[in-house]
Amino acid sequence: MKQRILFALLAVALVPAAAGAVGIGAGAYLGTSTPVLNEGAKSGVIYGVRAPVSLAPMLVVEPYYAQSALGDVDETFGGSSYTRSGPDVKTFGANAIFSFGEGVKFYPLVGIGSTKIEQTGSEDITDTSLNFGLGLGVPFMGKFMADVRAELNSVITGDTSRKFGNFTAGVSYALFE
Repeated sequence: MKQRILFALLAVALVPAAAGAVGIGAGAYLGTSTPVLNEGAKSGVIYGVRAPVSLAPMLVVEPYYAQSALGDVDETFGGSSYTRSGPDVKTFGANAIFSFGEGVKFYPLVGIGSTKIEQTGSEDITDTSLNFGLGLGVPFMGKFMADVRAELNSVITGDTSRKFGNFTAGVSYALFE
């Protein structure tokens, strides 16, 4: 239910903004996701899509979907060794990007989302996630932009949180400018 409410709020917020937006784009990315202070998983692949909406020359709102499959770990319990499957993590949300520079762009970003963590042998977790990071975008071939990002994503699970360090590379295309 929380996911539907968050998605509806994002849609309501972005529809009027997109009508008067400076630009709307679409992009995809791929990278690596590493659990932080969590021995129950190893690094894995992260991929997803983004839809940057330029509201002003220095402000971009970016709805996104991300999915990652973290690596399995070998654990020993009671003298027996077994392999525990890494979790699958699915997130959708929106980032606020504060872009600096002409041409090549450097940008900090902050975001909020809804994350679902599924792992065999554990109860599924669906909670709010917060992220922040830094990125670098390089335009090429007119309407294309290649970017690299380093982000820290924190899924708030009651009194604790699950954290993931993400490093991604992607390409976006400006649909409307």
